[in-house]
Amino acid sequence: MELEDQEGLGRYNVAPTQEVLTVKGDPEGAGREAVIARWGLVPVWAKDLNAGYKMINARSEGLLKSRAYGPLVKKKRHRCLILADGFYEWMKAENPKEPRQPVRFTVDGGEPFAFAGLTTTREWEGEDLTSCTIVTTSANDVVGRVHDRMPVILPDPETEQAWLAGELSPEEAVSLCRPLDPDRMEAKPANPAINKVGGMKEGPEMLEAPAE
Repeated sequence: MELEDQEGLGRYNVAPTQEVLTVKGDPEGAGREAVIARWGLVPVWAKDLNAGYKMINARSEGLLKSRAYGPLVKKKRHRCLILADGFYEWMKAENPKEPRQPVRFTVDGGEPFAFAGLTTTREWEGEDLTSCTIVTTSANDVVGRVHDRMPVILPDPETEQAWLAGELSPEEAVSLCRPLDPDRMEAKPANPAINKVGGMKEGPEMLEAPAE
């Protein structure tokens, strides 16, 4: 999975280990704060940044039992929103010599939305490093045509606030991580140019498949 159209970053093809825009609850309880984070969680015990490649997603079913994610989901300061207005998955081509076809998924006609995420900050080479992961769940009927998993898209502002706030138990927080109503989602072919991150200047042309 890759993200597209990261709100505030002007991105159309965000790949793992790149920066994403997250939102956390203010520790003082006065509101929310925007934080740029590295996509791919780098836990405190990781000896190098390559750990982040393996921790771009966190399966909701195993959050509470996970050595890496369990302690994070239990504390509100580690729960975050990851903002986007679309994401990609890939369909295998019938001809194995052809590139995979990216499919762009949007919500409510292209409106911005928030993934449920987990974040942590640690020291790395003398500076603070904030990283994050996206929580995933089983795919709904729209995403399921392409992939058996999908990111947890929080359905409304109330659920977003509940994910960030500390009133819920860890089990209740995890219970929010469900597939989004498929009636709110749409899937369209995207430009295969996104298969190569950094291969071309990003722009709106990324969002549509080129004409035959």
